[in-house]
Amino acid sequence: MKPRTELRRKVLDSFGVRLGLVLTLALLPVGVMAVLQAADVLREAQARSEAALAGETLRAVRPKLSVIKRAQGAAEALASFDFDATAENCGVSLSRMVTESGIYRFAGYYNVDGSPLCLSNDAPQNFAGSEVLATLLTSGAPALMVMRSPPDGAVLLAVHPNRDEGGMVTGFIAVSPRDPVPAPEATAPGFVLLVFDNTGAILSANTDRALAMGFVPTTRPLDRLTGADAATFTESSVEGPQRVYSLVGLVDRELFALGSWPVDRMGLDALRTLPPAVFPALMWAVSLIAAWAAAEKLMTRHIRRLRTAITEFAGGSRVMRPLDMQAAPQEIRETAEAFERMTESIVHDEAELENSVHQTEVLLREVHHRVKNNLQLIASIVNMQIRRTRSDEARQVMRSLQERMLSLATIHNGLYQTANLTEIEVNTLFPGIVDQVVRGAAARGRTVRLRTEFAAVKLPLDQAVPLALLLTEAMSSALKYASTGTDEASELSVTFRLDSATEAVLEVTNSAAGKTGVPGDTGDAGTGIGTQLLRGFARQLGGQFTREFVDGVCQLKVWFSVPHSA
Repeated sequence: MKPRTELRRKVLDSFGVRLGLVLTLALLPVGVMAVLQAADVLREAQARSEAALAGETLRAVRPKLSVIKRAQGAAEALASFDFDATAENCGVSLSRMVTESGIYRFAGYYNVDGSPLCLSNDAPQNFAGSEVLATLLTSGAPALMVMRSPPDGAVLLAVHPNRDEGGMVTGFIAVSPRDPVPAPEATAPGFVLLVFDNTGAILSANTDRALAMGFVPTTRPLDRLTGADAATFTESSVEGPQRVYSLVGLVDRELFALGSWPVDRMGLDALRTLPPAVFPALMWAVSLIAAWAAAEKLMTRHIRRLRTAITEFAGGSRVMRPLDMQAAPQEIRETAEAFERMTESIVHDEAELENSVHQTEVLLREVHHRVKNNLQLIASIVNMQIRRTRSDEARQVMRSLQERMLSLATIHNGLYQTANLTEIEVNTLFPGIVDQVVRGAAARGRTVRLRTEFAAVKLPLDQAVPLALLLTEAMSSALKYASTGTDEASELSVTFRLDSATEAVLEVTNSAAGKTGVPGDTGDAGTGIGTQLLRGFARQLGGQFTREFVDGVCQLKVWFSVPHSA
């Protein structure tokens, strides 16, 4: 979970994300204005589509209105004639008028009771009891009516009363205008025109009658649209797709025309399905992409290249690859040049320091080597003096001194041979010291059965030197006072281990003939120098030591703190 959080934090802290946030804030006012403008554009586009549809509907119904007016004029003209209903050519004359006009279905002269007096072809034979007759007798005025009695459905009638000289209605003229259907190429693509009466019954349409109901609004049936003379709205059709509708009243409260076309005719279908914020969001995304591309080309890639070079240099790499910053802005180019100058200076200074350190190490090694040689030379001189000395006590003191000098020589030899002059490994230093002490004992005729165990621990010089001297002193005393078994070999064990991460323990164990055989207990000729040296070395280590004698075994233990890195 933590790596994911760290990755998220790095992503949010990146230049690209911060640039995007800044651009988002900068584009926010423009985005709000774009949302409002997009909403206005949609509303304006919809209003234009509705206005265009209203104009198209009026243009489509104009011929029908013209035919209706002509039918009303024809009915008024025929009502002014003195019809002789008994004349043989009465019906013929009306039929010729209908045929020659081409715009009428039929024409007829009827009595006030609705019985026919003079009819053209296809004219209804009787209006008795019809709604047309009842309306005419009630109002006594010319009217435009819808007759629903014919088998082929409702038809439109222009009715005009015929009066006698006294003004009494003696009959009426009925002329039915044909429904002029506009040719498909004369209307806009997808335009559908429905003509219906005040009951919602479709009288005519410029499409198949069986399909006409599929173009009716879903939530506004035709019978609910008769309450308004004109209206424009957008609604889903019965078939499903949205359409724009325009309602036009042809005859007051009697006849209506409804024109419609699909919303997507004006390209509004895709626009209406999307919220107004889509286009500003697209503009914002395009702006961010453009800004990111510009930032990537001008800045980010150069900063990333410079960051890689800095990271590698900080990680220790001294392979200086040339930075191609020719296309970078001046500020970044100058930063890269300053970085190159800085790295060159650092590399040069590091080379000089390494050379100086190397020379110092060579000198220190030479010093350790010379000290080792000098100590060995002094030890050889002491050895020569031992051979000439007749006193056993003096010979023992000088031999103890010689062993200490040889131990110091061993330490300096280890420092001379080690790669690190500040730290030394115990498991490489102590075996040489132990071997030196054991060889000295063997030279004096002592047989030693030795067991050693050293942990791989690195100690600084201020601990390694006193610990080596302490080991030398403890082993010298242990070998001096160690008892021998039946195999005539002294038992000696030397171990160095870590008890914890910060504490080390050195143990020297030997077989002792008695309590007087404790390592370092008596020292040189009973003077207690060994004990003093052990305590002094322990103080230098900042530790403590103990001595125990149990079941013929004497154990010296020293414990002290070591650096945590050891």
